[in-house]
Amino acid sequence: MPAFYRTRKLRSQVALLIVGIIICFYFIIIILNSLDWGVEDDLLYNIAEDIPIGTREYPILLWWTPFTGESGAFKRCGKEICFFTEQRKYFTDDLTKAILFYGSSFSPTDLPLPRMPYHDWALLHEESPKNNYLFSMEKVMKLFNHTATFRRESDLPLTLQYLQSLDSLKSKKFFVPTAVKSLKSKELAPVVYVQTDCNTPSERDSYVEELAKHIPVDSYGKCLQNKELPPGLTDAASSFNSEAFFFILSQYKFNLAFENAVCRDYITEKLWRPLEIGSVPIYYGSPAVEDWLPNPESAILAKNFASPKHLAEHLLRLKADDEAYERHLEHKILNKISNKRLIEGTAYREWGVNNDLTKPNFIDSFECLVCKRVAENYRREQKGQKRKKYQATMEHYGCPEPVSPFTLEPDSSSWWLELYNKAKFEAAALEKLLNRGANFSATEFFQEVINLLENNASQ
Repeated sequence: MPAFYRTRKLRSQVALLIVGIIICFYFIIIILNSLDWGVEDDLLYNIAEDIPIGTREYPILLWWTPFTGESGAFKRCGKEICFFTEQRKYFTDDLTKAILFYGSSFSPTDLPLPRMPYHDWALLHEESPKNNYLFSMEKVMKLFNHTATFRRESDLPLTLQYLQSLDSLKSKKFFVPTAVKSLKSKELAPVVYVQTDCNTPSERDSYVEELAKHIPVDSYGKCLQNKELPPGLTDAASSFNSEAFFFILSQYKFNLAFENAVCRDYITEKLWRPLEIGSVPIYYGSPAVEDWLPNPESAILAKNFASPKHLAEHLLRLKADDEAYERHLEHKILNKISNKRLIEGTAYREWGVNNDLTKPNFIDSFECLVCKRVAENYRREQKGQKRKKYQATMEHYGCPEPVSPFTLEPDSSSWWLELYNKAKFEAAALEKLLNRGANFSATEFFQEVINLLENNASQ
């Protein structure tokens, strides 16, 4: 056979072999995709630009308040799969089983109505009660079936959302020994204050202003500022969360850790930051903060003192007594954390903090909590079984009315108290209109609020 024909035959055989390999490769992919690998907790995404309504077999979960930017995606949560979207066209789909809300964007004049019997409502709200006082009202909280808030009683508690880890509490990275802090006292005040939000329900600026009459306070940021930041730093949030600024704060003996609002389990970086850098926090905020401290004396609580003057006198005594002062720093000096609730809370936390790639974030965890519950009920419906009932209560978020930090009583001159009281009437109006079982306009809602206000004024 001439060499030319032998070459052509060889090329044909090679081409057939390549085609055969490609076909086998696609068959292998098809077979692998059909296998159940027993994935329990992986979060798997398959983005879908547009899924034709009525052709799916998985529950739809609709973000009513745009939050994730998701136009449409299937997500695996353990053994369950749900379709997540922000597209409101899915509201009328029979497979839409849950409506998700982000609390700060929740509006009583923009709700998915009429609410169908199979529509669960789910609330994600890790923010301060100042962002939306409606969730301090029982009439509003009982509208929800699933919750993720800072309250320990919520379905997915986010109480420790600002705490990196127990190791961060023990770390010596920013720690300045007490003797060195004492030397720094010639150029720094014993107390430091860092705030940019200067008008808050907790009225923290008023308290700090009074405290500063009795003990020196260095104040960075926009609120009560009397101390300039070093070159290169600004009063922007990015600077206040920088390591360079942490090294500055760590040189102070005391850090004022005052929350912008007072509510059980609402605990932010205001507390964890001084604990992590090794300065003693002077705390005002959650009335249950003792439940989460590393050790019983890890913070000094403003609520335990009759006045700012009494607190200042205590701090001045501690400033002069290094041994007494260091009893507040056992988590740093002795690497000691005795709080079982705190230890377990971080150990069993299923979501990560600060982009911890080893765990999903709390938004993913919230979505999966709702997905698992809704998918199970969907299967029960298909089998003719009763759905499991989930019901939020006041304890899933509800916060008390704002009070004065001096008297711990409501301050009638506070516009925050006025907003809180206004939310009471809005909650009552919302309940009344929802009981009609039909949609309502913003005009109808506000008119009902006005009617309730007028009736209350006439009584």
